[in-house]
Amino acid sequence: MKKYLIFSILISILNSCATFSRKMIKDDLSVITKENVSVIDGEYDFKGYEHINSAGKISEQTRDFAGMMDLTNTKIADYDKVVIKSKALDKKKKYKLEFKLLKNDSVKYSFTYNGTLKNGLFMLSNYTSKCHGIPFLLGGCRSFQSRIGLTGQKDLLIQDYYDNSGAALFIMWAGYTINYAEKFKRIQ
Repeated sequence: MKKYLIFSILISILNSCATFSRKMIKDDLSVITKENVSVIDGEYDFKGYEHINSAGKISEQTRDFAGMMDLTNTKIADYDKVVIKSKALDKKKKYKLEFKLLKNDSVKYSFTYNGTLKNGLFMLSNYTSKCHGIPFLLGGCRSFQSRIGLTGQKDLLIQDYYDNSGAALFIMWAGYTINYAEKFKRIQ
């Protein structure tokens, strides 16, 4: 029994690490550095214009900003713009990112995330993990995280990572991992 407990803890720790696929965005990425971090500041469309699915293919179905950020508030549905403002924190490569959602040029919803500048993108502090049942014995966990950056045209790029995994008595493994990205036009 002790082996199973140690194994389950090890799997949970490994499961909690988000792994983003850089291949899907490497051809259209503008690298953000600490010297030019303010380039992320600006207004963007709320609706995406290009969705890249987990296979790295451009998909017909686009998503909106709220869906890409996994915002669960049901009132966030039909906005016009997203305004992003960054602010450096005391720690190295740590930033506070403020997001404002606008409808008819009026702020309707706002929130902040901390972000770490890593490989030219902001890794956001929106990591979530929800488990059901007894993970990897009779249940599983769903993990989510996103990172944001800019395309070559200075449009907003959001990349999400979902991992849904579990097992029944360590015998029947189940689950999936998905990476996808969405691009949003810069307004200003």
